[in-house]
Parts: sequence; structure tokens; C-alpha cells
Amino acid sequence: MARGNHRLIRKLGFFVFCAFLIGALQVFPASCSYRKTMDKTTKAVTKTSQKIKRKIRFADDDLQRIAAVVSFENRSLYQTEDFAQLFRAGIPEHLNKECDDVTVADSRVGEGFELIKELPRLSSGRIDNFALATVGRELGLNAVIIGSLDDIGLVNEAEGLLLKDTLYFIQVLVRAEVYDTETGTKILDDSFERKVQVDKLDYDMLRSEGKLRLPDLSETLNDLLGEMGERICWVIEDQPWNGFITSFAENKVILSAGSISGLEPGDELEVFDNSRIMKGRDGQRFFVHGAKTGRIRIVSVKPRTSEAVVVSNKGIKTGSSVRVK
Repeated sequence: MARGNHRLIRKLGFFVFCAFLIGALQVFPASCSYRKTMDKTTKAVTKTSQKIKRKIRFADDDLQRIAAVVSFENRSLYQTEDFAQLFRAGIPEHLNKECDDVTVADSRVGEGFELIKELPRLSSGRIDNFALATVGRELGLNAVIIGSLDDIGLVNEAEGLLLKDTLYFIQVLVRAEVYDTETGTKILDDSFERKVQVDKLDYDMLRSEGKLRLPDLSETLNDLLGEMGERICWVIEDQPWNGFITSFAENKVILSAGSISGLEPGDELEVFDNSRIMKGRDGQRFFVHGAKTGRIRIVSVKPRTSEAVVVSNKGIKTGSSVRVK
């Protein structure tokens, strides 16, 4: 975890270069033939500059935020499992491939994920964010991802001023929510929409069948998943990395984070109190990031857990969070 000043200088220099390149791309005119190429280049440079800004803000750029997709609800009138399976597979695939500082755990292969197979809910019906964050901490998660298919259906729209023409579309509306386990707050709640134009014959056929064939939407859905994945990636990367103490006795500390998160023997972490709970509306509760209570040193790591010893102690306890020193 060595972090020298020369690294920071390189990051700042590259950030300035990215900012200059974005400005240059906006100045020069572009024809329609290569507008898409320029847009892609601008998007790539913007993404890189955002990553540099995050790395300047945080000292934990070599640690992985661990996330999991734990639920996907179908709230539409169409009962289909295809979309849920696509979301559960597509979002982790996108994040693990494109999001440098986020690793998505496979919530289908045990590892305690059966604890959140059913989302905890308050008496009001809302998701119990506190219970969700508590379980997420035990599993070593920094973020919990939830999705829903809010609507998928057929729509038609009139086009034209004098000679009206009717256009036919399949419309998909999806929502993505992300909860931060360090505080229990919802850090993302966004909707994503796509429309795919179809001809009238297909439109009438789909209406008569009463169901939508998702393979017909594969290209559009992949594009939609890409946009969702990018948004989820940025919001998770914008949070500082946190680990959580699951056990503390005498001088021995157990964390629910290990080598998958990037921890190594010899790493020193600062410990912070999380015992204060803030109450919100409708029965919601939130963890409050408190004062520093000590320091620990990692002595051994496993993929999902690690063991540490106390370096200094002013109130370390089970449930405390840890951050890079």
C-alpha cells in the first residue's frame, strides 16, 4: 500500500491532460460520419478523468469495493424470469470487467448470501436498510445492489405535423438501487429507460400473444445494462473503502474482508466507532461514522476474511469499521 508523492504528481498531471483533451474534442467540429467515434472518445476520457479524481481523493485506490446483486423484482405486468436472470448475470459481468475498483461477489454460491435471499422489510413495506447493511457487513460487502423491472410493454406514438404516422415501440423501464453498508444509506436510486421500434405486424403479434420475447431485445438490453453498470460503478467507487470487524477478543481482530479486497499482511488500518445509530423516517435507522478508536495491523489473510492484531486501542469493538491509514 505504498503511496508516494510521485504517484500523486503523476495522477494530477494525467488529470490535467484529460481535461485538456476533453476541451479540445469539444472545440473542433465533427461531421456525422465520425461523430459517434468522437463521442466514444470523449466518454472514455471523461471516465478516466473521473477515476483520477477519485484516486486523488482517497488513499485506498488499491483496494476493491465488494458488492453483490442480491435481488431483482419484476413489478411489471409481464411475468418473465428472463429479465431477472439477465440482470443478475449482466450487472456483475459488466462491473467485474469494466469497473476497476469494484468486485461483484457471486450471490448464488452460498457464502452466507442465503441470509438476504429475501429482502428484510419494515412494517411499512419499505426495505429495512439497517438490517440489509448489517448482513452486508457480515458478508464483507461495501455495497448491496437491488434491481427491479418496473415496466415492460407496448406503446405507440403519433409522429408528424400534417400527415400523422403511428410508430410502434417496446418500452423497458428498469430501476437500480445501491445501499452503502458502512452507513446503511441508499447511494443510488435511478431509473433507466429504453424504447425499441418495431413494425406494426410484430406489434400486433406481440399484443395477441400477450407476452414479450426478450431475445428480440438483446442488443437494447445489453446497452441498457451497460448504462446501468456504469452508473452503479461510479457511485460505488465514489465511496471510501471500509472493512468491518466481526470479532474482537483480547488482541485478536477478525475482519470480513480479505485478499479479494486487496488486503495483505502488514497493512495497517484505522478503526472507527460505528455504535451510534441515527433514526430516520418510517422506522429507518442508519449507522453513523464516528471517531477514531484505534489502529490494527493485518497478520494473515484469506480470500474473504483476515486476522489482525491491535496496534493501539481507545475503544475498539465488534462492529467497528476500518479504513486505510
